[in-house]
Amino acid sequence: MLKKVLLVAFAASGILFSGCTNMRKFDYGDTPGPMIQFGEAADRKSVAVLPFIDQRGLKRISIGNHFPYISSDRGSLYWGLFPLMPFGFVEKSLPEQSQDFVSLGYFHFDPANDLAAAAITSLKYSNLFSNVKKANSLDDAETDYIWQSKVIDTGYSGKMFSYCITYFLSPALWLIGAPSGVSHNQLVVDFALIKRSTGETVWQYSAHNRDYIMHWIYARVGQDTSLYAPLMKHAMNQALYDLSSTLPEFKR
Repeated sequence: MLKKVLLVAFAASGILFSGCTNMRKFDYGDTPGPMIQFGEAADRKSVAVLPFIDQRGLKRISIGNHFPYISSDRGSLYWGLFPLMPFGFVEKSLPEQSQDFVSLGYFHFDPANDLAAAAITSLKYSNLFSNVKKANSLDDAETDYIWQSKVIDTGYSGKMFSYCITYFLSPALWLIGAPSGVSHNQLVVDFALIKRSTGETVWQYSAHNRDYIMHWIYARVGQDTSLYAPLMKHAMNQALYDLSSTLPEFKR
């Protein structure tokens, strides 16, 4: 009987770890959820979106109710191999450079350009500007405004549950429906709108968002980083709502 249980457990382990060979991209286009939109105004201005400035990995202090920044890597999923450890865990400040996920092999993510493309999509849909385009530098921008952003944190943290009985035996629990792990994605971005003619920063906004997804061996395998795109969409909705209610020329 014990031999059968162990065979089933190892089979379940194989199902889970086979997910670690897959790859996921940052995909803003297929992200669920609405994008904010306003009525068109007659005197709309144009805006150019620059690639995001990458400031991840810097030591920062969380203020107020904001969650802690992930500025370095720590932990190991191998902790779950030891008896009495409830899980193995990892924290990664640059998830696109990591292969340590609960059920994913690799995350294809270019923050500077992927987030800029996402911002362009939301800005176009919002109707706040007459023309939205990408510019690789200030010299390339021939618009009324510049949309300049910084990516502060894209931290990933994950836990693979061993339930204090190690990964050798915990698959028996996974098979009967116990979660195999959990992944947390967090995104902190700073937005700024600059008047190109004067260089004046006329508006700023900082978005702090975090969410998690549970994993089972039957479901959500390979979706460890699937929340970054929804978090970015939420950040853009927050920012555009704030912009529309802050500056008189954008009020609708």
